[in-house]
Amino acid sequence: MINQGKTQKLDELVALVLKQMGLDRKFKECEVSELWPQVVGKLIASKTKNIYMTEGKLFVSFTSSVVKNEILMVKEGIIAALNDRLGEKVVKEMIIK
Repeated sequence: MINQGKTQKLDELVALVLKQMGLDRKFKECEVSELWPQVVGKLIASKTKNIYMTEGKLFVSFTSSVVKNEILMVKEGIIAALNDRLGEKVVKEMIIK
């Protein structure tokens, strides 16, 4: 609940409003695509064709079969790194196409 008369940081207030509206999980899922280049690096991000999340599942497709195979080998580490940056377990599974 928002406390009137109490000073709150804007990011805390936004997080509270999103949670009250039931949008906090969806917002975190949207953040994944923004974090992707930071977690995997510019080269792999440039070979990423499509990335989206729904219900805890991260769907990723690539323009390179070599990159696809590399990601298959390290996907658990990428999931852990994304969740670490998000501060909670948002990505439960990664499906590579």
